[in-house]
Amino acid sequence: MWRLLLALLLVSSVCCESELFRDDLRTPETMAYINGLMQRRHQMQQEAQQHIQAIPPAVPLQSPGLVNGLGNQNDPALNRISGTSVKPSNLPAAYSNGYVDLATSDRIANSVLNFANILGQHLANGKTQIYSPLSIVHSLALLLLGAKGRSYEELSTVFDIPDTSRLHEQFGLMLQDLQQPTREAISAGRPLTDWRASSAMRSNRRAQRPGAHEVHLANGLFTQTGYTLNPDYRRVIVEVYASDLQIQDFEGSPATARYNINAYVAQHTKNHIENIIASDIPQTTRMILANALYFKAFWETDFIESATRPDNFYPNGEGTEPVMRVQMMATGGAYPYHEDHELGCKIIGLPYRGNLSTMYIIQPFKSSVRELMALQKRLTADKIESMISRMYRRAALVAFPKMHLTESVNLKTVMQRMGLGGIFSAVQNDLSLIATNEATRTNALGGNSLQNLEAQRRAGTGGARSDLVVDDIVHKVDFTVNEQGTEAAASSVTYLKKSGPDVLFRGDTPFMVLVRHDPTKLVLFYGLINEPPAAA
Repeated sequence: MWRLLLALLLVSSVCCESELFRDDLRTPETMAYINGLMQRRHQMQQEAQQHIQAIPPAVPLQSPGLVNGLGNQNDPALNRISGTSVKPSNLPAAYSNGYVDLATSDRIANSVLNFANILGQHLANGKTQIYSPLSIVHSLALLLLGAKGRSYEELSTVFDIPDTSRLHEQFGLMLQDLQQPTREAISAGRPLTDWRASSAMRSNRRAQRPGAHEVHLANGLFTQTGYTLNPDYRRVIVEVYASDLQIQDFEGSPATARYNINAYVAQHTKNHIENIIASDIPQTTRMILANALYFKAFWETDFIESATRPDNFYPNGEGTEPVMRVQMMATGGAYPYHEDHELGCKIIGLPYRGNLSTMYIIQPFKSSVRELMALQKRLTADKIESMISRMYRRAALVAFPKMHLTESVNLKTVMQRMGLGGIFSAVQNDLSLIATNEATRTNALGGNSLQNLEAQRRAGTGGARSDLVVDDIVHKVDFTVNEQGTEAAASSVTYLKKSGPDVLFRGDTPFMVLVRHDPTKLVLFYGLINEPPAAA
């Protein structure tokens, strides 16, 4: 029995600068302090704006191996496996033209969020948890692409989209759009989130400011020397999912293979995750799929300079014991906000620069570890999307804990409980559309590789039943929220001076956090913050 080690390594370096005000945030003294800081910052902003205007626009980023949704046919280095070039197949017109099927796209985003919520309920233990549902689901999509039989049936339940060719076309396009640095570079047809499109109050510090939005998603497929990939599978993962393919000798040099894979992950996460594979790789391994996600963004409205300080956090509810001391940051501005009295919670959005991504924070009205877990069970992807659609900007004061979270979890057991255990079973698993040990395997169908895979799946062909079995799914996260940022929001500050805040949001009791790419609605990170890191 060969082993397929699915290593989901992901990093989020969510750099969000901010600081704190604390203690009786509504008092005249606090507001005077905030306004004084803002006035001084406004003077600095006017001087800096002259330099900012001289900065040339950023060049749109193309995902590796993707040009308008296709592999770069003029760069064989992107499509090479151990010296053998991979010719791009003819993808369906909908994908090759960059056409956005909004209905399918929204269903994919909904599936990712539903998966996040269900996984969170299975992982719930009253402690802080943080993970990337996008990273995990992305890897499951690559397994779905090569699955048949029970494996295909189980993995299909994650997406619930019968047309798997359209699923992969649109998911690939979403991942390409996800990595664009500006709104203008994203495919036409993706509407603005409602609160972005309709809010009267806006920050005047947007994409022109230094500190670009950065998302990088990398897939590495590492296969044993002499182990033959299905040509159709190989073409699709290169052209649709921009994957990197490398040959390794797990049998003869497992230590070298481990070093190379760890180096690949470290490179694509900017050294935030340096040792995704901590133990020796079994010599029976035939394939390792590594997925790395790196995210870095800066707040649209910076937190107040020099205001971060130790403050109380109440896991069991405000005013109760035990009390944790955390580093609390704070700011004021115009933030998207909504209260849902039926669900018993409030949601606030902390937008990042560039009109692309937002950190959404969901908190029960009287929050505690128990109340947050109960809310999580009531929430669905549709309910969360409904709350986001009803948000609008309101003047707010926000206190939020400074965090650096690291998480490492083996997902095999929890995914078996979720009904996805077939891929881990030598008896039930069938990933024969991915690879075969038949060295003479050829693509006899030609043409569209996505349609070829679907035809092979339905016909029960594609070679002998594969001996590939998923050994485990290893997921690692490095997640940081801090105070980076240099300028204040003059327009939102002006609003505060005139009428004062009408929302006070304090993250001093447990809350849920979602980092969401708003144009595609994909959730990059999902977590329950029950116990933030203690103050140093």
